[in-house]
Amino acid sequence: MILSVGRTSVMMIALVILAVLVGVAAYFAITKSYPPQTMTTQSTYTTQSSPITGTTSTETLVTTPPQTVTTSYPPVVLKVLTRHPGDILQVAKKMFLSSDIAKKYNIVDVQFISVPPGLWVQTAKAQSVDVGWGGGPTLFDTLYQEKLLAPLSSPTLLQAIMDIPDTVAGAPLKRTGPDGNIYWVAAALSSFGFTVNTALAQQYGLPPLKSWRDLASPEVGKILLKAQEPPIGIADPLASTSNTRMYEIILQAYGWDEGWRILTLMGANSFIYSGSSDVRDAVIKGERIAGITIDYYGYTAHYLNPACVYVLPENETIVNGDPIALLSTSKNPVQAQAFIEWVLTDGQKVWLDPNINRIPVNPKVFDTPEGKAREDLKKSFEELFYARGIEFSDELALSYEVMMQYYFKATIIDTQQLLLSAWTKLLSAYYGGKITQEKFNELVGIMTRPIEFTDPETGQKVVWSQDVAIKLNTLYLSGKTTILDGLMKEWRAGAEERYRAVIQALG
Repeated sequence: MILSVGRTSVMMIALVILAVLVGVAAYFAITKSYPPQTMTTQSTYTTQSSPITGTTSTETLVTTPPQTVTTSYPPVVLKVLTRHPGDILQVAKKMFLSSDIAKKYNIVDVQFISVPPGLWVQTAKAQSVDVGWGGGPTLFDTLYQEKLLAPLSSPTLLQAIMDIPDTVAGAPLKRTGPDGNIYWVAAALSSFGFTVNTALAQQYGLPPLKSWRDLASPEVGKILLKAQEPPIGIADPLASTSNTRMYEIILQAYGWDEGWRILTLMGANSFIYSGSSDVRDAVIKGERIAGITIDYYGYTAHYLNPACVYVLPENETIVNGDPIALLSTSKNPVQAQAFIEWVLTDGQKVWLDPNINRIPVNPKVFDTPEGKAREDLKKSFEELFYARGIEFSDELALSYEVMMQYYFKATIIDTQQLLLSAWTKLLSAYYGGKITQEKFNELVGIMTRPIEFTDPETGQKVVWSQDVAIKLNTLYLSGKTTILDGLMKEWRAGAEERYRAVIQALG
């Protein structure tokens, strides 16, 4: 009996040893396939002051000792659909891949996919994209309507989102669905305005420029006469998406007809560059008094030349959040949300880079050493919350965008030499006392009047209007691109005719 029990015990011990050996072998097989990640973590909570209410919430500073975290996540390459330029993506990728969160989730690379907004839906579906990042609220609302956004559900991500303000200048910074879930959240703030070289402006005795209309004014034109050089810088809309957006803002802020009058006179006061970065650089170097720029170009200009100041035209522009979201096509939702969490926390430091200079959306970044070194961006961040903008319709802008770009090119860029001749002659007559204010206004009306041309579909004469532009834009996008050559020819001829009419009227 005792011998029988002993044999049984031996057999049981052998089975236990065998099970342990099998478990150890399985563990090493797993860790060989997915090496454990070692990560040093340190959590810090700081005191922060609200940019809106001015209240201060005091939290205890807690520092956790270094920890070694072992994870069995397989290696992942995230696919991120984006509208951000290469300089931002390069900095973000380098910072993220060296971050603790990338190591924790074994994210070994980030593949950025840059395509026009119109291709986002099909690209997301075709390539199983994980994250959408940058491109504006309208684009992300389109993805939401197409059911291409998944609700954000990571507890740590949702905690990070609580640090993001709900609105800026009346514009939402989060999109919450009827189910109560958050589908996109702003990762940065954006605005559109112009940058002024104040030293050069003071040299010419120019009053402060505050509105788009100021850039098209005869007062700025007077400097054109003195310097024999256009004092303003703008860019070809066919080469600059940011300048295209600002022209669309002007059209909606002032109305179609008045907007085109301002755009034409702005073109008369301007040197037209092939890209928006050239406009910024010209203002920095003192070649132009002012240039229209997206906000971060203005902040970069100020950083490189403190005499340069970014101006946000009050009640004449838009301020919004630039979103980030988890796509429903993602095969890696856990890792994708980890990336989004990083963008909203440590990744906010990307915007502080002196070569990027965008406005972060998370105020806590200004409590970091990097943030404390950028008081200029902190001030701009706080000012945006009190800015007043217009109700801008992206759908309306897109409905005429292509035709707007080509009409601008035909009537302002291609014919600019004649436009400049008419404008300088008109200014000389006005400031020389040869014509009255009434006559000046009459000739400005002729120089900026809407052009009459032939509708390529009906053969009837039409006058350039918003409705006509929308109709032609729809026709062009339907595949009838051959209409463009004839339209451009007529628009150029019409522009030349109105400029010559002004020159002839002045003798």
